[in-house]
Amino acid sequence: EIYMSVFDEDENGVLSVEEFTEMMEMMMSFYEDDHDDHDDHDDHDDHDDHDDHGDEGDHDDDMNMTAMAEMMFSMFDTNEDGSLDESEVHAMMDEMMGEEHEEGVAFIGLHIEEEGEYGIALPEGVELHVLMAGGHEGHDHGSHDDHDDHSGHDDHDDHGDEDDHDDHGDEDDHDDNAEEELAYDPHSWLDPVAMAAQADVVLAKLIEVFPDGEDEFTKNTNAFKAELLTLDEKYKTLTSTCTDRTVAANHNAYSYLAYRYDIEFVTVHGLDPEGEPSAEDVVKVVDHIGEEGITVLFVEEYTDQSSVQSIVDETGVDIQILYTMEMAPTDSSDDYLSLMNKNFESLEAGMSCSA
Repeated sequence: EIYMSVFDEDENGVLSVEEFTEMMEMMMSFYEDDHDDHDDHDDHDDHDDHDDHGDEGDHDDDMNMTAMAEMMFSMFDTNEDGSLDESEVHAMMDEMMGEEHEEGVAFIGLHIEEEGEYGIALPEGVELHVLMAGGHEGHDHGSHDDHDDHSGHDDHDDHGDEDDHDDHGDEDDHDDNAEEELAYDPHSWLDPVAMAAQADVVLAKLIEVFPDGEDEFTKNTNAFKAELLTLDEKYKTLTSTCTDRTVAANHNAYSYLAYRYDIEFVTVHGLDPEGEPSAEDVVKVVDHIGEEGITVLFVEEYTDQSSVQSIVDETGVDIQILYTMEMAPTDSSDDYLSLMNKNFESLEAGMSCSA
């Protein structure tokens, strides 16, 4: 109530994004004042190097503070009306300062240098809110159509650093994607350990809906999880027997698999698994393969085979199939376990693994 009364400058009972940003700046200034003793340490000689940055450093700090405030505003604007009412502000304070949330709230910034699809692996119990920020022309909250009427967001047009991006030719390439949502990797089932956790979720729901089948459901689930454990142990051998830890794929659908078994996937863009690539796309892939010295390219089972063959003819690259299981298998005799075993064999062949 105190924060609302102090920062609700137009006295309309809610906080706009500007009022909320002002509130956050004050809170952060109090926090920094409490930690001034850390800034006065004489042995921090490297701080002198920052003296030359002057206003530029202050400007960056202001921009970071504004970006953080805007992200928090979007996170706690649960009814998406472009303002924070008292209950939403109260929920934010509970989240940040409540004893039941000792870990608090953290923010991460992702600077995307290359277009593609990216996955984020999170520890258990951590919740990630994906929020769009500025920095690219056309991305100023473009994905939040419901927020178009936020009067506070109009102020972004005045940011000088946004105008500087107009001269960046490569930034214009992103304009066509302004309405796309931030991509993420949903293929968690390609990690056998994650699949086992999902099996437990399915088991609980089956028992809830069909309680008479609990014994049979439990027996089948435990048998399936035992096979997943065996599969996990098999995949772990990739870590110790394979000399190539970096592999190339035409689509980043393997973030969970990569994280679990310490494999780095480099995405070769242009070979769309869900459509037929143009001749120009194929040329880009061929150039990328040559530039990176790629000898093995992993493609999804749905990738157009004619385009794959043309790439093989041009580069001599070895093609291996990785099954994402986004759709039903072409061979009706295949199932999750058989396809995961095929994936293992493809990785083993493509990563120079010893027997």
